Amino acid sequence: MAAPSQDLVTFLREIAIFGGLTDPGLLRVIALLHEEHAPVGATVCREGEMAWSMYVVRSGDVVVCRKAASGALIRVTRLGPGDFFGEMSLIDIQARSATVVVEKPAVLYSLTNRDLFTLYGSDTESYVMVIQNIARELSRRLRLANEALVERADAFGDDVTQIRSRPSWPGDEK
Repeated sequence: MAAPSQDLVTFLREIAIFGGLTDPGLLRVIALLHEEHAPVGATVCREGEMAWSMYVVRSGDVVVCRKAASGALIRVTRLGPGDFFGEMSLIDIQARSATVVVEKPAVLYSLTNRDLFTLYGSDTESYVMVIQNIARELSRRLRLANEALVERADAFGDDVTQIRSRPSWPGDEK
């Protein structure tokens, strides 16, 4: 568990998913965080594996990668101090959508869905705030992805980048 130093409190206050938490609420969250030290080249999580935790980058850099249809590993983004990843796993309980690899030695704080359930039992208001903040971040990222898709559709032709909102079902018109 992470120690609640003033430095850590100040650091976490700047992170969107902890925004709006009261001091006692933030201290409850800090008590739930698990500090991890990851060396260069370490795989924090792997695309396709089941997920129960998210991570906040305290120091170092990690790279988020996805496997393309060709099998190539595509570097999607680099994250550094103050960034976070894996939050989808706390909401949808699905397999990881990406692989995250450490590029510079990193200190990470993890928060699991069990930790969130503990927060729910001890401080419902802080739990709701964290969940709302995660939902806001997911919405922000979806808007950015939509914008990128529209730009791609515009550049390459509308038929190239159509994405369905749900998988195809037998009997759907093509």
